[in-house]
Formats: sequence, C-alpha cells, structure tokens
Amino acid sequence: MRCFLCPFDHFSLGIPEDVVASIMIYSEEAARTVSQDEGGDTFFSLPHFFGQADQTVRHGIVLKLPGEERARNSGASSEPEEGPRNILLVNSVEREIDIPQEEIYPLPELLLTRGNLSFFTGIAFENSVMIVLIDPVSLIAQIFRDEGEEV
Repeated sequence: MRCFLCPFDHFSLGIPEDVVASIMIYSEEAARTVSQDEGGDTFFSLPHFFGQADQTVRHGIVLKLPGEERARNSGASSEPEEGPRNILLVNSVEREIDIPQEEIYPLPELLLTRGNLSFFTGIAFENSVMIVLIDPVSLIAQIFRDEGEEV
C-alpha cells in the first residue's frame, strides 16, 4: 500500500495515497480541531485531534470526494469538481512510502473495544517507528462525534 507518511510525537500516520487528491502548503494557524473557510472548505487539524496542538501545521491533505475516482475512471470528467473540500491538516508530510500488505497488521482487539479508534485500519513498523494507517472517512466521522460531545 502506498501512503503519505505524517510524523507525530510517538507515531507516524499513514494516509493511503488513493484517498488523496493533492497536498497543499498550509501557512495559517490552526486554532481548533474543525474549522471552515469562506469557500466552504472544511479543515480537520489532526495535531489538535491527537492532543498535540502545540505542533505547527505545515501541510494540508486534500481528500478525494467519494465517487470522484470512479467518475474520473468512467470518463465523466477529467478534472475533479470544484467545490467545498475536506482537508486534513498535519504538521508535515514527510514522504511517500510503500508498505507491503503482508507487513500491515490489524490493531489489537483491546484497542478497538471502545469503538473510538475504528478509523485505524492497520499498523506497520519501519525500524522503530510505528505507522498507523487510517480511513479518513471514519476519522472525520469520529472527529464530528467528538466535537458533538464537547458542545
């Protein structure tokens, strides 16, 4: 699986390449977990979500809309539709990495029992670095659930 590697304090996040439309430089301050700009784009600050709000956000990962790849492959449109985007903010995108499927392990059941880590799809290791793979759609749903609890 090819993914973008985003380092955090004690782990790295692996975001699958097939859900990424583009990567952008982000120079504004991320003040909270979820914010929206005047164009309707929604920003999800992963440092805030993972309790590491002191980290500087440098990159945004623009996610593909569900069905966007399918429409492109069917010849419906060669360009993605313009409109509101979902953007994961990270401290940095370090690099791309290929992780062989046989080196991706499921998370232990103990971590999944409460259901609040259901956005993690697997775990891999590169030297001493733990790489946690995510499903961005499930992650965004969890962020919205958490934000609703805080209100």
